[in-house]
Amino acid sequence: MRRLLDSPWLYFGLAALLAVYTLSTFFELRFPARPTKGAEEIAKLPERDDLNIVFILVDTLRADRLGSYGYERDTTPVLDMLTKGSIRFEDVRAHSSWTKTSMASLWTGSNPARHGVHRFSHALAEEELLPAEILQQAGYETVGIYRNGWVGTNFGFGQGFDTYVSPRSKRNMERYKTSPTAPSGLDGTDLDATQAAVEFIKTHGGGRFMMYLHYMDLHQYLYEADSALFGTGYSDVYDNALHWTDRNISQVIVALEEAGAADRTIVVLASDHGEAFDEHGVEGHAKDLHKEVVAVPLIFILPFWLEEELTISNPVRNIDIWPTLLDMVGADPLPEADGISLLPLIDAVAQGDDPTPHAPTNAMASLDLTWGRVGMDPKPLVTYTEWPHRIHITNPDLDDPKTQLYDLAADSEEQRDISDEDRERARELLETTREELSELSKSATAIDVEIDEIRLNQLRALGYAIETPLQVPVEDTEETP
Repeated sequence: MRRLLDSPWLYFGLAALLAVYTLSTFFELRFPARPTKGAEEIAKLPERDDLNIVFILVDTLRADRLGSYGYERDTTPVLDMLTKGSIRFEDVRAHSSWTKTSMASLWTGSNPARHGVHRFSHALAEEELLPAEILQQAGYETVGIYRNGWVGTNFGFGQGFDTYVSPRSKRNMERYKTSPTAPSGLDGTDLDATQAAVEFIKTHGGGRFMMYLHYMDLHQYLYEADSALFGTGYSDVYDNALHWTDRNISQVIVALEEAGAADRTIVVLASDHGEAFDEHGVEGHAKDLHKEVVAVPLIFILPFWLEEELTISNPVRNIDIWPTLLDMVGADPLPEADGISLLPLIDAVAQGDDPTPHAPTNAMASLDLTWGRVGMDPKPLVTYTEWPHRIHITNPDLDDPKTQLYDLAADSEEQRDISDEDRERARELLETTREELSELSKSATAIDVEIDEIRLNQLRALGYAIETPLQVPVEDTEETP
């Protein structure tokens, strides 16, 4: 008994049970206090002058691992409950399977070819006008709390934020578990970011603010012991980490309620890319652009509960997120964005009208397969989706590029390449993609920045292979990172 009482795990377990009890009681007794309104009220949001935004980005989150997207495991009980009275987009595509390119598209509302951020040394140019700058100019206090170095200030992502920080670690990593096949070199855990977010809400919840919160424990396959619910395999550990992330998100929601800010805050759950589990012969991400690494969730939790979940089935894109949010709060739009506001689409679905005229008609994603190889020529992989077909093109500038064509209506998981069977459609989409790339790249503004060895090692700790010419064996130069 003495050994049990002296064990820190006893107190960790008791704290976890108390947290679970507190949260379940909170959600049962207090969430209904937030007003419930009909979906027609969504269109009136831009008329309000008191709305906040909390933008939660869960790095490496694929959509099909959330219960609200049909997953059989109870990985996200809090998010699933919140979604029942919110807006959920069923079919959302990111614009890369690598964080920096994807986040550059998300923040600028533009396709990768337009912003030009493709390689490890690329950064957003200062002339890019980002949502934080627009909201800052509109009187919002803007704060960014991030744990992924690819969205650091040296790459231009801090523009417009009054505060932009990567929180320091406050806890012993031995309390956490990680997958034996996943990287775990990043200091701290998402709880550091959560606590920073909660503290900001406590002290600034009475004003008008925009918060960006970028979680990384799912990317790192990290979780606390009491989230170890699903086993020890590679995919199981991912689910454990997602359950832990869900608990972190719950603390942010609780903080908004306790600060009296929930009924004037739009909370958005999004992701930069997904994760592969050998669906196409690879694990992880930043290696290809198949569905499992670009199909991501998107949930809008409004300042009021909807009478029932509003589900948007039309395909949408991450570049549409910030045009939509800026529209929802009545702010100025992003200039020259490729993304569109989804508010008309949401309103059409809410009213039972035809949503087709208001939905995006195409989607593009991009990945430079040599993005982390210093001194190597770019090897672009681009996908273009024009329903129901999606084409994958490696080196689109070559006379005879490698292509793969999929019919998403018949093969949503992209398992059967029909490029040989439907050569005419493959040729049409190849030419369309080339035309789009040519036009978009005319306005590319990305710049190259110097990265010292300390920062390179910090980024390598995320699990990415960033190699100098001396580190790349000659026989491996065609291998993707």
